[in-house]
Amino acid sequence: MDVAAALTLAGTAAAAATGGAASAAGQSAWESLLSLVRRVGGRRADGELQDGRLTAVDPADGEQVRALTGWLGEQARADEEFAGLLCGWAERHAPVLRAEHSEVHNTVSGSAHINGTVVQARDINGGINLG
Repeated sequence: MDVAAALTLAGTAAAAATGGAASAAGQSAWESLLSLVRRVGGRRADGELQDGRLTAVDPADGEQVRALTGWLGEQARADEEFAGLLCGWAERHAPVLRAEHSEVHNTVSGSAHINGTVVQARDINGGINLG
């Protein structure tokens, strides 16, 4: 995964962590991202995080999320190690974040002629028994 995809996923994590649609996985991904920011920010000498501006980001505040993703992008461009950590975060959280923000539209239409059972689903965990 590259840095641009990781930054996009950071925005997805913010959306998954907010409001009535907030999920445990989304909140976990968001907290994990902020933990990474705190760890990396604490080792930097530029003082960017000393006042806590980016370590206490409200995922429901679009302006704060944009500031955070901007900072993430700057740090990733300036520090290959951080870029690797950010991409690693994204790879760990991508499957669940993408699944939560995907839609499935199952359709049988047109001149379809069906003999038997049709199963339409998004995620199936385990077997399906039609007998």
